[in-house]
Amino acid sequence: MKITAWITVLLLTLSSSVSAARLVNLYADEAILAQSASQTEQNNAVREALGRVLVRVTGDADITRRQAVQGAMRSANDYLSTFRFERSDVTFTNVLGEAVPTNRMVMQFDSGSIEQLLVRNRLPIWGRNRAETLVWMADRLDGQDRILADTDQSEWTRALRQAATLRGVPLTLPLMDLTDTLDLSFTDVYGLFTSDVLAASERYPHDAVLIGRIERQGDAYQADFVYLIQNDRQRFEARGSDEAELMANIIDRVTRRLADQYAVVLDPALAGRVALRINEVNDLSALAEIERYLKAQNLITKATLRQVEPGSLLFDLNISGDQAQLRDTLALDAMLTPVQQFDLFSGGSEELVYRWAR
Repeated sequence: MKITAWITVLLLTLSSSVSAARLVNLYADEAILAQSASQTEQNNAVREALGRVLVRVTGDADITRRQAVQGAMRSANDYLSTFRFERSDVTFTNVLGEAVPTNRMVMQFDSGSIEQLLVRNRLPIWGRNRAETLVWMADRLDGQDRILADTDQSEWTRALRQAATLRGVPLTLPLMDLTDTLDLSFTDVYGLFTSDVLAASERYPHDAVLIGRIERQGDAYQADFVYLIQNDRQRFEARGSDEAELMANIIDRVTRRLADQYAVVLDPALAGRVALRINEVNDLSALAEIERYLKAQNLITKATLRQVEPGSLLFDLNISGDQAQLRDTLALDAMLTPVQQFDLFSGGSEELVYRWAR
């Protein structure tokens, strides 16, 4: 009998930060309508909401312009699962200057139908489990040094949060409490000094860090920022005529970067195969939980249990994408921790090896 010796080495991450991926409800949306809104106005609201959902699910801001989804946009109600009306504090004004009361139309779209639409047309799907971005943003626009904080109620902060919500990008802003002000200066953020900012970021769970500064450029605004995720560092610029446009353009650059990494075309005919071993499974009652977890990952099209050993499970996975995308997706939460395994006889293992962290 061949005796195989294994050396197991835990993969160390380059940062001591804690992953903070967040589940995002991609398929919910809402609209404010006059209480007297006609059926046509309601249908238009559903169509516009479906467009926003498709942008969130694919990461593509231009998705509704694609020929493949034009038919779906014309029959948007077919993709609507449920809706309801709630009272709204927003008031419209009609042409006579009269106040018009409104309702909030809360909509939930059918995820299965939308995903079938995207798969059928070989369009990307970006899963609900999304990287959390920690944002350090500095400006001197009011003549004072400022770093946007979690408790900030400025137009800049509201515009940032609204843009991120529309695109399905989870964000965290720093507390800017005594700890932050002792660890980090305004100049560190405004000067885009990444090493100092990354050190101050360690106290916050996050998957990516955005460091930026906002300046006035004539009648408009410009932002220079650095986006860091895993081992990648990219520098961008964005411009906008006001807070909403600038923040929307910043979030668009972030979204495109994330979608490039995490959005995949789910084509079962082109699925690759990966063997995934999960160690430290000491209770077989965890099997069902592990299977649910694997099948919830959008790029895993099929997960088949091949082998059960003491403390270990071996799965055959069909994936749309490559192994690097699978590793990136699994790294978004703490359910599985990567392990590197080397076979001293064969010189390497073709299995991806993880340990169950629950």
